[in-house]
Amino acid sequence: MKHVLVVEDDSLERKALERMFELCYHDAFSVVSAVDGRMALDRFQNYLFELVLLDINLPDMSGLELLRRMKEIRGDVAVIMATAYSDYEHLRAAMRDGSSDYLIKPYSMATFKEAVDRYLSRSVEQRDLFGSVKSASMVRQYLDEHYAEDVTLDELARLVNRDRSYVGKLFKREYGSSIFSYLLSVRIRHAKELLAKGMSVGEVSMQVGFSDPAYFSKCFKREVGTSPAQFVRS
Repeated sequence: MKHVLVVEDDSLERKALERMFELCYHDAFSVVSAVDGRMALDRFQNYLFELVLLDINLPDMSGLELLRRMKEIRGDVAVIMATAYSDYEHLRAAMRDGSSDYLIKPYSMATFKEAVDRYLSRSVEQRDLFGSVKSASMVRQYLDEHYAEDVTLDELARLVNRDRSYVGKLFKREYGSSIFSYLLSVRIRHAKELLAKGMSVGEVSMQVGFSDPAYFSKCFKREVGTSPAQFVRS
């Protein structure tokens, strides 16, 4: 359930908005109302609202001023401005100060629902983006910490609770590299450090996740441009 704050001084319009949320979205929204800016600000500071439907013309302060003050408290809150003013300057000011959308009074239930649906669509996109970035970051951290182990795609998919084919796509989208290209780069970086400390090629290959020293040498040369032995001599 999402929590919405309706800020409207006209009692009939306020009740109509509450009713529209109920009819269009049933129990998807919990609606709290405020009749002026002071009441709205007090409730906003003491409750975590995901959405605010805000009248631009309030008895004690401008809706634009209230919008700015809300955004100072929580910059990520979505705000739909409702106004009888259809002039460009009011709309431009509302969008500049952080309004997500607007409704011109009088508006129909269909127009109201379109605005709220746009908010819901953006909310889903933002969650998906955040989830993808977080998943990619978790995979990268796991590779950084477990580079010496036999890492599998199935293991990484279970780690972030994603489909194995999607894990590779989201990692490449975020970091510009395939998972196993990145893993190889991590292994080679650590291999260079160990070789510089005097470890043998066989020892290093085991330390960084290669069971076959010959294959390790082949991968090392492809990535670095020289063999491990040449790297040590240089």
